[in-house]
Amino acid sequence: MAAAEKPVLVDKMGARSTVWKYFGFKPNDKGQPLNLEAPQCKRCYKVCLAKGGKTSNLSKHLKDNHADLFKDFSQERQVIMLFTSSLVTPPTQKQPTLQDVFQQHMKYPKDSEDAKRLNRAVAEFICMDQVPIYSVEKAGFRNLVHNLDKKYDLPSRNFFMYNEIPKIYDETRSMISAQLAEKPFFACTTDLWTSRTASAYMAVTLQYITKAWEIESWCLGCSALQSDHTAESLKEALEDIVIESWGLDMTNMSGITTDNASNNRKAFADDFNWIPCFGHNLDLAVKKAIAIDRVASSLSRLRNTISAFSRSNKMTRMLKEKQASLNLPQHKLIHDEPTRWGSTYDMVERFCEQQQAVSAVLADDRKKWHLMPRDSDMTILETVRDVLAPLSEFTDALSGEKEATLSSVLPLIWKIRACLEDEEGDSPLMREMKHSSKQDFEKRYDEYNLKMTLNIATFLDPRFKNMFVTMEEQVKMELLLKVDTVHLPREHSQEQQEESVDDTGAATSKKKRSDLKSLLCSIASEKKGADTRQDSATPMTTPSDKLQYLCIPASSCASERVFSTSGNICSPRRSRLTEENVDTLVFLARNLKKEKK
Repeated sequence: MAAAEKPVLVDKMGARSTVWKYFGFKPNDKGQPLNLEAPQCKRCYKVCLAKGGKTSNLSKHLKDNHADLFKDFSQERQVIMLFTSSLVTPPTQKQPTLQDVFQQHMKYPKDSEDAKRLNRAVAEFICMDQVPIYSVEKAGFRNLVHNLDKKYDLPSRNFFMYNEIPKIYDETRSMISAQLAEKPFFACTTDLWTSRTASAYMAVTLQYITKAWEIESWCLGCSALQSDHTAESLKEALEDIVIESWGLDMTNMSGITTDNASNNRKAFADDFNWIPCFGHNLDLAVKKAIAIDRVASSLSRLRNTISAFSRSNKMTRMLKEKQASLNLPQHKLIHDEPTRWGSTYDMVERFCEQQQAVSAVLADDRKKWHLMPRDSDMTILETVRDVLAPLSEFTDALSGEKEATLSSVLPLIWKIRACLEDEEGDSPLMREMKHSSKQDFEKRYDEYNLKMTLNIATFLDPRFKNMFVTMEEQVKMELLLKVDTVHLPREHSQEQQEESVDDTGAATSKKKRSDLKSLLCSIASEKKGADTRQDSATPMTTPSDKLQYLCIPASSCASERVFSTSGNICSPRRSRLTEENVDTLVFLARNLKKEKK
């Protein structure tokens, strides 16, 4: 066709496909396409049908007749597809280049900073949230990670177990070791635990006072025991952890707090300043009271009643209906647990609250009448509630790792004795329960060395001084002997100590008080009102004395929490974890959150 005979073609308006770049339409009088279904090739001017705007015939025409145009068309189409599949670029940002688009689909190199940062985040998630390591190979988790960052190539479980987690473990140990190297005195707690696979473990936690005169606590480990739980093996295991593993000087250990097991007492009482757990002592005293025959029988029948409700969906549903009709709180019944302090009181108190609703449910079913509480049982249960109620507030208050130090024990003992004193109107059963608890509780603090340690710790606490001290003269003599024999590192000077105590006191007044702080404050106020004795002159004490005694924990809750963590980690689906891996994961689960804070 001659140049003069070339028809004039107009482009299709709003065309999306790049193929329309090579085709046009004959125009009408207004310069618009005459027939949208009959486009013509701009090179050979051949008409190709495009019914309904379909472009398959157009691309076939280019492929069969114009190979060079088809090649350009194919390359341009691939580039456009890459752009549309990538992230949408905000209108205010610069249009990404073709190289940028390709880089968005490339994975991070394994040694890149981005890959290392994400590997660390995943490993910390596994440790801090006690998640099974095999989670990184689960489809749901991999899909989540892919959607968060498509360039991150999630490594295998073996990478985290044998590379990343051990690296975090070494770094955390180094950080804790650096802190412990500066501390003149520390105290420990320890406890034993048996896993689902019958492996025995010893947990050891350490507590000390920082330069800011605040309590800090770390988990030193959860090591497997390969021998019987004799006193000798427990002592050897403790020394292996504290001395061999952490390189600490046992002469700087102010005290060690454990439960009242005979092997613990025998292992630590002779060579160390052994402190029985205050919470365990209180729990044992309470159990002495509820072991009285009449009380134990009523509690046994109560447990049967509560078990019947917990096993029956129908009875639970009916209980909710009765609670609504009687305008009672929608509370579930509580079953006590032998390992949970105060759970017996919680069980009795909740049943007394819901007794009307429970009786109404049982009355509707003749087969359940034998579970109906007797009048005598209700009298006994109400007596148990009234005796244990004043003691229940001590349970939660003693659960903190930073507040429940040894100096708070004597004030709490004073208050517990007051709660267990006979009052006018007490029933014979109530008096018997009080006497049983009080007698059992007091005998656990009869040993001279323990009483001396408690008195010194309370005397050195500026909140109490000699307010609750029962061995004032002996305490003064003991402190005078220690002034010349105990030395403090330079950074813990008397001037710093006084300034820190003042600052801490000022800061504490601005913070919300914990349960124990409020309880001790009320006990101190009550004691001042009951005691008209004037404070006598006190001997000069050094900051070392305070560091040595005030860091000792009153309970072994810290070690027991380690085993709560261990139970989460050693779940039935993770029963094949080695003892070394259990120790590593428990150590990081307990310490990594504190390090992050």
